[in-house]
Formats: sequence, C-alpha cells, structure tokens
Amino acid sequence: MAWQGPLLIPSWIPMGVYLVHMSSLGGLSKIPFYDLNWQFISSIMVLLTFWLFQYMFIFNRVQRGSFFHMLIVMLLWCVQALFCSKNMMYFYILFEFSLVPTFFMIFYFGYQPEKLQACTYFCLYTVVCSLPLLLTIIWNPKSIFLFSGLGTPIIALTLAFMVKTPMFFLHIWLPKAHVEAPVAGSMVLAAILLKLGSFGFLLLGSQFSNSIVLNVFMYMSICGMTLCAISCIRSNDMKSLIAYSSVVHMGVVTAGVVNGSKSCLMASLMMIVAHGLSSPMLFAAANTMYSSSHSRVILLNKGHFVKPIMSFAMFFILSANMAVPPSVNLWAEMMFISGIMSSTSIFFPILGISVFLSLVYNLYLYISTVHGKQSNNFKNLFSNEILNLCAGPLWCFLLFLSMSFLSVIY
Repeated sequence: MAWQGPLLIPSWIPMGVYLVHMSSLGGLSKIPFYDLNWQFISSIMVLLTFWLFQYMFIFNRVQRGSFFHMLIVMLLWCVQALFCSKNMMYFYILFEFSLVPTFFMIFYFGYQPEKLQACTYFCLYTVVCSLPLLLTIIWNPKSIFLFSGLGTPIIALTLAFMVKTPMFFLHIWLPKAHVEAPVAGSMVLAAILLKLGSFGFLLLGSQFSNSIVLNVFMYMSICGMTLCAISCIRSNDMKSLIAYSSVVHMGVVTAGVVNGSKSCLMASLMMIVAHGLSSPMLFAAANTMYSSSHSRVILLNKGHFVKPIMSFAMFFILSANMAVPPSVNLWAEMMFISGIMSSTSIFFPILGISVFLSLVYNLYLYISTVHGKQSNNFKNLFSNEILNLCAGPLWCFLLFLSMSFLSVIY
C-alpha cells in the first residue's frame, strides 16, 4: 500500500472511486449542486467509507491476518455493498449484517466488563427496531426495489433508520457502545454505522415530509439536541461526551430530512459528511490521551499544553466540531437553521440554545484537556499519530472552501 503522506489519501482510493464510476453510480462532476439523488448520496458515502477505514488501521496498529483485521475488512465490504445496493432485500440483509463485525469488535476488544451490557443494548435496539422494516419488505412485494414508491406505514419504514441515526429517545445504546468499544469500533460507529441509518432515512424519509408523525419526530430531534448538549456539559468521560455530541449532530440530520425542504436536505447530507470527518478524529484523540493516562476521565487528562502538537490537534478538531469557519459544519448548520426558520419560527430559541451549548461543551473539552496542571508524562504520545488526527478537520475546511467556490460558479 503506497502512502503519500500522513494526511493524504492512499493510492488505492482513486481506484475505488474509479470502480464506483464504472458501476454506473455516476461521477460527482455531473451532479448539480442541489440535486440529491441516489447516485450522488451513494458516491459521497463510498468516498467517506474509504477515507475512514485507512485511519482505522493507523490508530489501531492492526496486524495483517489477525481476527481484528478480518472484522475490519468484513465491515468494509458490507457497508460498501450496502451503499451500492438498489435492492431492498439486499439492503436490509447488509444493513443487519453490519452489526456482526461491530458486535465482535465491542465484545472481544472492549476494555471493561460493562461491554456485555453495551452489546446487549446495541443488539436489542437495532435488531428489534429493524423488524418492522423486514415485515414491510415481505408484506409489500412492490418494495423489493428501493425507492419505488412504498405505500406502507411510515413508522415501519423509518424506525430502523431512526434507531441507527440515532434519533433522541432511541439513542440510549449509542453512548454505551461508544464508551466500551475500542477506538476502531468508536470510529466506525461514528463515521459509518450512524450513517447507515442516515443514508436510508435520507432516501426514504423525505417521501413522507408532510406526515404528522414525522413532524413530531422533527420536534423531538430539535429538542433532543439541546438536552444532549446539556448531557455533554455534565459528562466527565471523554468518550461519553463525544458520543452525546454525535447525537446532537445527527439530530440535525433527522430534523432536516423530516423537514423535507431542499436546504434542509442538503444540510443533512453536509452534516453527515462533516460529522463523519470530525467525530472519528475526536475518538482517536481521546484514545491517544487514554494510551498515556489510562483513564477516560477528563480531569485526569489535563495539561496537554506542554505537548504543543497535541494541543494544536485538539484545537483543530474541536474547531471543526463546533462549526468554526471555514468548516463544512458551519455551512450545514446555517442551511439547516435557514430551512427550519423558513418553515416555522417556533424553534428559533431552541436552536439558538443548542448552538450556544454546542460551543460550550467543545470549549469545555478543549480547556479541560489542554490547560491545567499536567496530569501525566505523555510518554506514549507520538507526533506522527497526532498529525493524522488533523486529517478530518482539514478536509472539513477544504470542503467548505471548495463548496464556496462552486456556489460562486453556479
């Protein structure tokens, strides 16, 4: 495998993009800026998946031929096949099969005895809530091909995706799974598995934007963003804080898709990409600090200011996570708020509070880990690993600049 540098895409990524084009997914250059269709969304998700998996190998020091290596390759194959599948039954099979390697990552390579409870919650929530979707596919033969107009109950179609996204009130499994998973499990949960639900919901949920039930889900998601932001501020565990921040960001995706306006749908896709770039790097940074302090407690990971490269990496990642310009997160939040406000102004105070609290918990994590009295000697912090942490936010900023350029052209 040829590497061109710590922040660049390896040589097999362009070949993967070429294969995507040859499989008639279509090139991104032929897609209008606001034209959200299956080919465009699938291409984005395929590229995001290829980008993430290279860093899973870097931060886990995976040995070729090991059981962990087999799980990662199996998961890569599964999610790529899912993003390229148009058959509803194949989609469901791959959707559920992706749980298997993730389950073994948590069960075999988790750190604490609580991993058993995390695996139980993970399986129960995802499998049970996916059964209505399976019954819908079996009951309605017309739904065998994806997106062909499904005259089926709304909740049966969307419940499986809302659990995987996850929507507030259905998110209980996520913090437990994140906390107990190894760094590769946390990275793939944040960047890919949550996007499986978003991918299906983005393609199916937009068909029901006028439904009263889904409008209730939008209200729940927006209010849940504020409540989860408060949970982030109250958290003393780094991984738990980052996990709840994922629920905050994915609330934008759920509410944007349910709203159904063009700006909200585009904001949802942008947030999917932005969260997939920044959140895995946060988990990798937390693991880097854990390898030195052997604790996830924020108060025991202070004083990284003495390691300037680590403090810079944390600042860079959290800047992207809190939507500091120029990052694609900022564009997504601006379009989301604009789309919601064009529909109703009742959520303006709640959205304002959510944005403010998002700034607070990101600053809280940065100040708590970088400043203060040095809590350990940081012997296990390696500069090359820390530089790789900057890859996610770097792409967030580059995407913002490229999209700004495209908006001027079009």
